[in-house]
Amino acid sequence: MDSNRTVALFSLLLLLLGAANPAAAAAPTSEKHLLSAQHRAGELARVQIALQVGGDLKLVDNQGKPSELPMSVVANLAYDEALLAVAPDGKPIRSARYYDDVRAVIKIAKGGEKPSIDSARRLILAERKPDEAAQLYCPTSPLKREELDLLDVPGNSLVFDDLLPSEPVAKGESWKVSDKALAALLSLDAVSWCDASGLLGDITAEGIADIAVGGTANAAVAGISTEIELKIKIKFDTKARQIRQFAMLLKENRAVGHIGPGLDTVAKVIIQVTPIPHSQHLTAAVLQDLPTEAPAEVLALGYEPLGRQYRMQYDRRWFVTEDEPKLTVLRLVDRGELVAQCNISPLPKLEKPIPLAEYQRDVERSLGKNFGKFVSAGQTINEAGYAVFRVVVHGEVGGLPIEWIYYLMQDRSGKRVSLAFTLEQSLSERFAETDRALVSTITLTDPPAPTAAKPVEKK
Repeated sequence: MDSNRTVALFSLLLLLLGAANPAAAAAPTSEKHLLSAQHRAGELARVQIALQVGGDLKLVDNQGKPSELPMSVVANLAYDEALLAVAPDGKPIRSARYYDDVRAVIKIAKGGEKPSIDSARRLILAERKPDEAAQLYCPTSPLKREELDLLDVPGNSLVFDDLLPSEPVAKGESWKVSDKALAALLSLDAVSWCDASGLLGDITAEGIADIAVGGTANAAVAGISTEIELKIKIKFDTKARQIRQFAMLLKENRAVGHIGPGLDTVAKVIIQVTPIPHSQHLTAAVLQDLPTEAPAEVLALGYEPLGRQYRMQYDRRWFVTEDEPKLTVLRLVDRGELVAQCNISPLPKLEKPIPLAEYQRDVERSLGKNFGKFVSAGQTINEAGYAVFRVVVHGEVGGLPIEWIYYLMQDRSGKRVSLAFTLEQSLSERFAETDRALVSTITLTDPPAPTAAKPVEKK
């Protein structure tokens, strides 16, 4: 990590967000200033981001006992950004980015890791609809979840213009920040209550306006409640009508959720935006070849488990909650509600496939007293030439009607993988063909070759 750069940026952040509040201290005037952003397609900028997060992960064990683990994140990201499309109101809605600097260190308790992004996926497209968060994807290869999480930092440069007032304001005058603007900025599902507002401070002789945004909110992420406090300082170029610097302190207290631990953290982020005349990565030839809309296959996320006996892609509503060599667990969260779970297990090679009837007997035995009845059972050969069993079962768990969808996939060499989808029967229509979509992306692979054990040195 470039520690000098990070320290310098966060020293600046503390100055910006410290006790001295230039916006609050500004004397009111009657002169109005237009602070709404104005962009044009074809603009190029250099965007540099410094992110620091510290606090605790909140956990609950199987007995309901809560615990906490200290965590921290330090990340530096930088990219060239070319605006590809702009809305009629002047806000950017689509851009191309090339990330040439992606560095991060994540520490949880005594463990740590340094996630990065594959060199083949440094070209990223970002696009958004009005009042929605930006969606990031690679046009040539599906991102992995950890890559998406690394790139999708709070305060996206395609979104932060939403904090600006739509009407001219005077120095010392405030405005309400909409719930939708805050949700888009922080990638929240919904905001139930928010008192965030903006305030115009001083404007320098060069036309740089100091803008402060602050407030609190109650919101939801993946169906889980979260409490947020934020302070933001913006440097806005009134001549170019664009944000040049965005600095934010974000305090969040999030409950434990369907797909991961809760949070009690403080995040600090600085985003600097500098216009550039050209980019060696985002040339006219590169931009010309980009797709005009995102096909489903690049919006999906790529995944290869620890055991590496298969690989697949999955809808972004799926989240991997357990990743072990012999078991992967995914949960489907749709519009904040937990809809289904999927367990995937690689199986030992078997030269001769078992009959469908025998597989059904195995399914019935595995469910035991929860088994009710077979709804359907069938066998097909998919496009890759794999034999695919699909068995649907209805039963009950604790009096709750449950639907299970079991799959067994086997290629001609005997490589196999099993999948078990579990959902409440009442959600069956909403779940629809989600299982088939995921299964259709699976490719069976050979497990990694065993490595020789390293000899233990004798002392």
